[in-house]
Amino acid sequence: TDEIMHQDIIPLYAADIQDQLKKQFAYLSGGRGGDGCPVITFPDYPAFSEIPEKEFQNVLAYLTSIP
Repeated sequence: TDEIMHQDIIPLYAADIQDQLKKQFAYLSGGRGGDGCPVITFPDYPAFSEIPEKEFQNVLAYLTSIP
């Protein structure tokens, strides 16, 4: 099963994960896909493989929750 999809949804706030967001391994570029969904950009980040799973999930959950 996909663990990410089966987790309880707990609202995240930027202040709660500000240190994780400052790393900028993922961000909203401001663009939108053909279906109108926001585009999440993953720039070159040298330590990407060292990002803890929970940190990655927090940042993606936050970015996908922004209207």
